[in-house]
Amino acid sequence: MIGRGARMEHVLIVDTDMETLKTTELALQRNYKVSLATSIDQAIICIGKDNPKLLLLSGTILDSIAHLEGINKFLGIDNLPILAIVDQEDWNGQARAIKLGAADLITKPIVPDALCNRVKNYLELYYYREDETNAERFQDAISVSFAELVEFRDETTGGHLKNTSVYFRILLEEVMRQEKYKDTINPQDVKDILRSIPLHDIGKIGINDDILRKSSMLNNKEYESMKKHTILGKQAFEKIIAQTGETRWLNLAKDMAYYHHERWDGTGYPEGLKGEEIPLYVRVLTIADVYDALTSWRSYKEPYSHDEAMKIIEEGKGTLFDPSLVELLITINEQFKQALLQKK
Repeated sequence: MIGRGARMEHVLIVDTDMETLKTTELALQRNYKVSLATSIDQAIICIGKDNPKLLLLSGTILDSIAHLEGINKFLGIDNLPILAIVDQEDWNGQARAIKLGAADLITKPIVPDALCNRVKNYLELYYYREDETNAERFQDAISVSFAELVEFRDETTGGHLKNTSVYFRILLEEVMRQEKYKDTINPQDVKDILRSIPLHDIGKIGINDDILRKSSMLNNKEYESMKKHTILGKQAFEKIIAQTGETRWLNLAKDMAYYHHERWDGTGYPEGLKGEEIPLYVRVLTIADVYDALTSWRSYKEPYSHDEAMKIIEEGKGTLFDPSLVELLITINEQFKQALLQKK
């Protein structure tokens, strides 16, 4: 297998048995750059110097680190494929290799074509995961950039998106600990949910400056115009989805932008959703969003204290906010208070 950019990928083989080292090297050297190490110390040096993309470790090497928590932790590597070379009849050795973190087993005697195929498959898996990580970094960069663009337009709410994300994370973590919500939010969605939070006000980019930057309370007509930022946010994400395809992250971000002003009692906007019709993560966002708005300076008001903000949110239990989530907030309100103090 010739790697990306037409370069040969680097495979490190670690074994105390020279015959196994040479057999394995011979099987791989036509398609890969191969390095050999006869000890863990040599392997660590090679990893730090040459950055191999896959490790082949023998059972005898595994014996020397069997007391450790795992191969990856000991060698200081992350997400690197590790294949263990073990004797076919050594069931204990095979079980130990998997327990220590080996992704797969290569049994002796080594069959060159089978070995090459296994290495090829795991390198492809490694690059797939690397691409996934790069995609997540790209999504994070988009979130931060657009969030900063919103705040550049809306100077009256400086730091709001960052602050809201902090409060949201605190409350969401508590929600995820509750038995009643264990099947409501998929743990695999949490990253995408957190990535979506800074974009909930993206629709404000389309609001007139005279309204967005007004230094006093909005009148009814201006307020009706401001409410359109939820619709504009939804439309922005719908356009992105139409061009790039539907993903869980984009759908979550669209929901955050569209629904974050809905109220528990159905008096919110734009859809007038009521109770559990509002997605749980949006109900969490609503509390975090309001808490930050209350405790932050605005051109038309001084910031409320933590206790004052908590009192207002408690008064909104069952009307503006999900009553169960308000109860959860009360139990962890000191964490919000500490986050607020750190903001100052």
